[in-house]
Amino acid sequence: MAKDLVVEFFDVHAQPTSSEVQRHRVRWTKPPEDFYKANFDAALFENSNLAGIGVVIRDCNGNIIGALSQKIVLPQSIEHAEALAASRAMTFARELSLFKVTFEGDCLRIIKAINTKEPCHTLFGHIIEEIRSFTSSFMTCNFQHVKRERNKLAHALARRAVVSADTDVWVEELPVDLDDVFNLDLA
Repeated sequence: MAKDLVVEFFDVHAQPTSSEVQRHRVRWTKPPEDFYKANFDAALFENSNLAGIGVVIRDCNGNIIGALSQKIVLPQSIEHAEALAASRAMTFARELSLFKVTFEGDCLRIIKAINTKEPCHTLFGHIIEEIRSFTSSFMTCNFQHVKRERNKLAHALARRAVVSADTDVWVEELPVDLDDVFNLDLA
């Protein structure tokens, strides 16, 4: 288990070569003025029967408003974990009293399920319905799909959950070990 944690640590903190950075320069994009952007992601740790949720909320200047890394019991599927991450992102935004939020995740199936008006008849359908009901507590709220490259910080926070006690929250800052991921995201 210790070896897996070390390998995971280096995977999260792997630095791309300069040629990779130039070829694949995809960055986080800012939300409109007076809006916040909440990126969310999930990671599975099947060996330990756990999963991680990562959420990072930034303002229109890219400043960190809040970040969260939470360990949960392994759900039935990655989509189930991603739905839980989307729900947690909404709850976290409400806890921070943010009311104009764009939520971004890299699981297209979850984003489509949230954005459609059709009932969701999946094992995680109740979570999708809960997310839809949460939208009324925001002045403006929308969900967008992004590729993994634009969701790196949320992904790193989700992977970091394996080393947390339960839930770690940072307000207006990030854990120091994720500074490189944050800086590459905005560069």
